[in-house]
Amino acid sequence: MRRAIVVLAAGSLARLAAADVSGEWKLEGEIAGVRISRVCALKQEGSKLSGKCKNPQNEVAIEGEVNDKSVTWRYDTDYMGTQLTLTYQGSLESASAIKGTIQAADVTGSFTATKQ
Repeated sequence: MRRAIVVLAAGSLARLAAADVSGEWKLEGEIAGVRISRVCALKQEGSKLSGKCKNPQNEVAIEGEVNDKSVTWRYDTDYMGTQLTLTYQGSLESASAIKGTIQAADVTGSFTATKQ
């Protein structure tokens, strides 16, 4: 009985670690007092992540990677005439939730993403 529980638990952890984050994610965050709200369509192939994130003003292409429960992606954007690269580094909390930080230059914020 104990062995069966250990095997089931290990199998559950393996499925979460190997989770595919492909799909549409609603992202909410804040960095330097600026609210960020985007819908990101992510596509995972192996450990490589691609896709697009959009808000009412624009759509940007993303690139990133997935390593176990760690999910990272970045995109370039224009903020008030300044070119910035925003990097999202998060942890897969469940199959439908990512929580982490946003980095732009030397400023850090936070975000949450929910799979739609």
